[in-house]
Amino acid sequence: RCWRSRLARYGLGRGFTLGAAGEAAGLDRLLKSNTSKTRQLSLFRQGLRWYDLIPNMPEPRLRLLIEHFAAEISKHAVFQEILGKI
Repeated sequence: RCWRSRLARYGLGRGFTLGAAGEAAGLDRLLKSNTSKTRQLSLFRQGLRWYDLIPNMPEPRLRLLIEHFAAEISKHAVFQEILGKI
């Protein structure tokens, strides 16, 4: 039961972080169906969409997304502690 909870939290965290990275990179405009200024999808849903699009994503867009994803991860103390040991 404990590992399932950890796995679920990891998946949720990854979804939110990838969505925030896409938004920080300005790529969220590609997911909108109109010209609205407000967010159309939650960060989690954006993250899921970006995760699904990664295999066929053009390299420049993927590089931009990954750079912003790394920046978002570095903001969190948990990841700083884990990555600092590597």
